[in-house]
Amino acid sequence: MSNNPDLAIPTVIDDVATQPVSLGREILIVDDVPANLVALEAALAPLQRPIVKASSGREALAYLLDKNFSLLLLDVQMPIMDGFETAALIRGRERTKHLPIIFITAHHHDQAAVLRAYRLGAVDFLTKPIEPAILLAKASVFVSLQDRTEELASERFQREFDATRREYENDALRRQMEQEHAAKVELARLNAALAETDQHKDEFLAILGHELRNPLAPLRTAIDLVKGHPDTPLSERTIDILDRQTEMLTRLVEDLLDLSRINANKIELRPEPGDLRTLVQAAVDTSRPAVEQRRHALALEVGPEPVHVVADRVRLIQVVTNLINNAARYTELGGKIAVACGIVDGRAFVRISDNGIGIPAELLPRIFDMFVQERVRSDGSGGLGLGLALSRQLVQMHHGTITARSGGRDTGSSFELRLPLAGPPDVPAAHLRTDAVQPLARPVVTALRTVVVDDNADARELVADLLRSRGHVVMTAGDGHQGLVMIRDHRPDVAIVDLGLPGIDGLTLAQQLREQCPDLRTRLVALTGYGLAGDLQRTKEAGFDAHLVKPASAAAILAALAPATP
Repeated sequence: MSNNPDLAIPTVIDDVATQPVSLGREILIVDDVPANLVALEAALAPLQRPIVKASSGREALAYLLDKNFSLLLLDVQMPIMDGFETAALIRGRERTKHLPIIFITAHHHDQAAVLRAYRLGAVDFLTKPIEPAILLAKASVFVSLQDRTEELASERFQREFDATRREYENDALRRQMEQEHAAKVELARLNAALAETDQHKDEFLAILGHELRNPLAPLRTAIDLVKGHPDTPLSERTIDILDRQTEMLTRLVEDLLDLSRINANKIELRPEPGDLRTLVQAAVDTSRPAVEQRRHALALEVGPEPVHVVADRVRLIQVVTNLINNAARYTELGGKIAVACGIVDGRAFVRISDNGIGIPAELLPRIFDMFVQERVRSDGSGGLGLGLALSRQLVQMHHGTITARSGGRDTGSSFELRLPLAGPPDVPAAHLRTDAVQPLARPVVTALRTVVVDDNADARELVADLLRSRGHVVMTAGDGHQGLVMIRDHRPDVAIVDLGLPGIDGLTLAQQLREQCPDLRTRLVALTGYGLAGDLQRTKEAGFDAHLVKPASAAAILAALAPATP
C-alpha cells in the first residue's frame, strides 16, 4: 500500500467496512399526521419489529443518519419537504440507497406521479385509507426477504466494498499521476518562460548596445576628424551628420528615460488646449527628414474644421512623430505613407498608414508590449522595441486609445490614435529648436586602396572622410551585394565592412569572398555595433582579419589598417 496520503483509503470507507451489512431490524414510518402514525404502527405490530415514527421528512433524514432500517413507510403529502423530495435525498446516500420504500398517499395520483415514485426506488405505492391486512402482508414480504438475504447481503457488501476500495485507489493513483504530470508540464513551462525572459534580456541588451553604437560611430569619427584638423572649418555635410546622429541618440535615451518615468509614475503631462491639426503638422515636419531619406511619398489629409483637444503638445507630437518614423522605417524605399487627422464617432483621431512590410498576425496582439521588436526589415534591423510601448502609455495618459491593424506580411499597416474632443482653444505657436556643433582630423603616410561598406550613409561617409584625410583612396558601397562586387573586382588593400547589411550581411560577404577569391589578399575589417565574444568568433570564422566595435575611434580604425600598410 502506498504511503502517499492521496492514495490512503478515507476513514469513512474503513468505517463502513466494520459496520454490519444488515439494513437493520427497525421500521421507519413517516407522516405529518399523528393519528396516521398511530394507525400505521398498530397495523405493523404483528411483525414484532421496533417501530420508529417521524412527523416530517427532515426528522426522518435525521434518524437515517444514525440508524439502519429494514423498511420505510413514507407519506407523500407533507409540508416543507414532501415524500418525493425525502426519497430523493435518501436514494442519494450510499448507506440508504437500497432501503425499501413504500409510498403512502391520501390522494389518487396519476400515472406520472406513480412512475416518479418507482423511479425514486419505491417498492410499492398505497392509497389511504389503507387496509391493515394488506399493509401487513406487503411489509412482511420485505421483512422476510431481509431475513433470508442477510448472509448474502453481507458477502455482497464486502465485494462491493472491495471494489469501491480498488476503484478509489485507482482514482487516487490516477489523480496523483495527473498531478505529477501537470507539475512537470508547469515546471517545464516556467523553465521555458525563464529561459525566454533571460534570452529577451540578453537580446535587449545586445540590441540596446547596437542601437546606441550606431549613432555613436559617426559621431566618434566626426569628432576624431575635428580633433585632427582643429583649424579647418566643418563641412556642411559633417554638421548635418553630427546633428542627425546626436538627435537619434538623444531620442533613444529619452525613450528609455520616458519609459522608466512612466513605470515609476513620475512623468507629468502639461496639457493645454489646441488644434490637433497643428500638432500633426508639427510631427510631419519633424519626421520629414526620415521620410525623405527613404524617398517615401507622404500625403497629409486634414479637414478644414479645427480638431480641438486638450493635450501635452510635446508628448503628442512625440507620439505622432514616432508613428510616422516607424512607417518610414518599415516601408521599403520609395513607399507611400498617409497621415490623416479629423473627427470620427465624436472623438479626435490621427491615422498613419503605409504600404510597408506589414505586421505578422502572431505579433499583432503584442505589438505595443515593451521591448517587443515590432518588425524586422529586410536588412535585419528591427529597432529597440520601445517606441510603440511608450506611445501607447502616453496616449492612455491622455485618456485616449491607440490601435494597430495589418493584413499580415507585406500588406502595410495602419496605426490610429483617438483622443477626447475639447472646446475651442487658443492655439499655441510651434516650438522650434536649434543645436550647436564642434571641430576636424589629420594627414597620412602611405596611400592604401580601401573600400568602406556600410548601409548607414553617415557612418560610411565619415569613415571614408577619415581615410581620405590620411591620404588613402576610398570607394564606398551601401549594401552587401554592391560591396561584394566592388571588393572582388577592385581587390583593395583593405575593406571595412559593417555586418548588418541589406541584401547579404557582412558575414556572408566575407565567406563568399574567401570562397570565390582564395588568392584575395584584401584585409577584411568588421566594423559593427555587436561586440560580444561570440560575435568576434563569428567574424573570425567568416574570414575577417579584424573586428572593430562601434563607436570605434579614428586611431582604432587606422590601426586596423596597419598590417596591410607596406
